[in-house]
Amino acid sequence: MGGSIGITIAHLDKRYGAVPVLRDVSLGVRPGSFVALLGPSGCGKTTLLRAIAGLEQPDGGSIHIGDRAVVDVSRGVMVPPQARRLGMVFQHYALWPHMTVWQNIAYPLRKQGFARAEWPARITAMAEVVGLAGILDRRPAQLSGGQQQRVALARALVSEPAVLLLDEPLSNLDANLRGQLRRELRQIHDRQGTTTILVTHDQEEAATLADVIAVIDRGVIVQVGPPAAILDRPASRFVATFVGYDNFIPVHVAGRDGCAARVRLASGAHLTLPADAGHPPPGCVATLAARSERIVLAACTAAHDGENWLRGRVVRVQSLGRWLETTVDCGGVAILVRSQAPAAMVGEAVALRLPGDTAILAEGAGG
Repeated sequence: MGGSIGITIAHLDKRYGAVPVLRDVSLGVRPGSFVALLGPSGCGKTTLLRAIAGLEQPDGGSIHIGDRAVVDVSRGVMVPPQARRLGMVFQHYALWPHMTVWQNIAYPLRKQGFARAEWPARITAMAEVVGLAGILDRRPAQLSGGQQQRVALARALVSEPAVLLLDEPLSNLDANLRGQLRRELRQIHDRQGTTTILVTHDQEEAATLADVIAVIDRGVIVQVGPPAAILDRPASRFVATFVGYDNFIPVHVAGRDGCAARVRLASGAHLTLPADAGHPPPGCVATLAARSERIVLAACTAAHDGENWLRGRVVRVQSLGRWLETTVDCGGVAILVRSQAPAAMVGEAVALRLPGDTAILAEGAGG
């Protein structure tokens, strides 16, 4: 397959009328890497993908694919989509309904001028890669959703693009098939080595597929890093909320023991958290962020008087399908705990231990 190349996006701006959609976006994508653009609907992630593809014209900034400028607003450079060596899979696949699978996969080969003698070998090889061998004579209406997604992926890869762009390609599939195709998509990426950018609003999808996640909020990239850094050490309250943190506890940063941070809650309880939990300076007010399903809830005993245990009383227990959500009052702060088995009753005194991936967010960090 063709060699992969990197992408450099610098100071990209895009407006729809007076409304800013992308604001001073800069991002570097290494050759052969898999990057996920993660964020809620309307944050600008699809607009950014379409700008890379040449389907949106930015109002400022530049995009380089390899060493070649495909967008440079200050110099009037705007390379058309068909000249960018890109493959793209849309959310709704955009297959030609009157064409067979073979003809759909062949379409970019015809548009890009590949010699017809090359088509059979390329199409057969790509059909094997994505699991379509034996159904090349069918039309899209005769295919399942998963098969249609594979046709769209084969069509995007058959011409050996420098970059593969994926716009929420799995969002229309049921949960079981989505999980299966995530694994297959990552395996295909590892075999082909094509630089890949995925747009998604699903944190699990981003973490499963990507080497690097860029979180976007209202047209701004607010955090970039490997999945573990984004999921376990969010840089702001927005990122923490988006990736599943649902407890936000005000604390005072009392000091540091070596690199570890010591914090005090309003109830007077003290916690010592690992160095990578965050770095607000001693003396400041900060916020602890913790996932409810990772908090340990136990009946109070003398063993739970240690520094990293909190005492509280259960004020509410609610069933949420397979989860039980327990609300515990810890000195006037309500803390949610999710578990899969009954752990306490309303009115019961309990102890809580916060998980190791608790994060410390600086005051005002993403509010």
